[in-house]
Amino acid sequence: MSTFTHRHYEVGIPTTSRQVQALGQIITQCFNVSSEHWQTYVRQLGQDNLRVICHGDTVLGGLGIYPMGQWFGGQRIPMHGIAGVGIAPEYRGAGVARSLMTETVKTLYPQGVPLATLYASTSQLYRSVGFEQAGTYCLYQLSTQSLTTKDRSLPITAFDPSDLAVLTQLYQQRAQHTNGNLDRHPAIWEQMLEDEPPAYAYLIGDETQLEGYVIFTHQVDSGCYNINILDWVWLTPAAGQRLWTFFADHRSLAKDIYWYGAPVDPLQLFLAEQTYQVKKTERWLLRIIDLPKALTLRGYPLALEAELHLQVEDPQLPANSGQFVLQVSQGQGQVRTGGRGDLKLNIQGLSPLYTSMLTAQELKLLGAVDGSSEVLALATTLFSGPHPWLSDHF
Repeated sequence: MSTFTHRHYEVGIPTTSRQVQALGQIITQCFNVSSEHWQTYVRQLGQDNLRVICHGDTVLGGLGIYPMGQWFGGQRIPMHGIAGVGIAPEYRGAGVARSLMTETVKTLYPQGVPLATLYASTSQLYRSVGFEQAGTYCLYQLSTQSLTTKDRSLPITAFDPSDLAVLTQLYQQRAQHTNGNLDRHPAIWEQMLEDEPPAYAYLIGDETQLEGYVIFTHQVDSGCYNINILDWVWLTPAAGQRLWTFFADHRSLAKDIYWYGAPVDPLQLFLAEQTYQVKKTERWLLRIIDLPKALTLRGYPLALEAELHLQVEDPQLPANSGQFVLQVSQGQGQVRTGGRGDLKLNIQGLSPLYTSMLTAQELKLLGAVDGSSEVLALATTLFSGPHPWLSDHF
């Protein structure tokens, strides 16, 4: 194992089947999943994307990594999704999880990974190593009886969702106009389309000009069923109207529709009334791993020509600490060291600014950044955009 020692713990890729098995026993207990689920998880990610933390020969816990991408400012940024962080119950409370995350963050940096994103069962742990809330995962509910749309101008056709080439092309067209949507790892698609319950998929538009799709399952509910939308994309107004009409045509047996969407979802404006409800919201956390690369690869407002001088503190990754100048021109950023350090913040406070979740002024109210009103206004404008969101959980 290639290891990094910290407080007598060693973190690295599992190199033996015994270590993989030991990690599997811990993860299945932590998340109450079956051994078959673990075996599928290992196959989907690959052993090289697992990490274990050991004390001597004993595996104390570990995690999984999804190498993929995330869209910000119209650009795809390479990102590693951290998932399945689990520590055996008898070793909790001794700093094992924090050591695991600290060393994982440190090893991502030399790999040139700009960003890491995760969902947190406890935010305090991940904040302590530089992660911060940076976007929303929002569940909606809508009664089919409230749907009155009757626009059938576009054809809608049943489709085999295993043909990912068609789906990914349409999905990426939507994702690049968001902040936060994934460039999905193949495992994310596979988990979405697993056989139980069966997924139904439909394409919107004709074969020469597809304008969207929807993938959903049925969930039995007191003699009828609910519709769980796993994924949907609409690229034109007509496709959005056709989606609501399609689900209105399910009213005789389908009771409610559930989907994950943006906190402010434009599709809802096609509805006659505000009959949807927010059933759950959760925040995902993001960490800047390679600050110059993350700032350079992100997209910015096209009409803006500006320089932002930053002073950043990153206790875990000293290469991210210091003064940097972000120069933006024609929607692209360039980063150099030096400058005046006008906007002062730590790496944790940069995350919600980078994703457009919070403005610089809002972050100043939290004590996360400091700077003059002019500098705060400039930072807010540079990182402006739609509220960051995900429809995927990992």
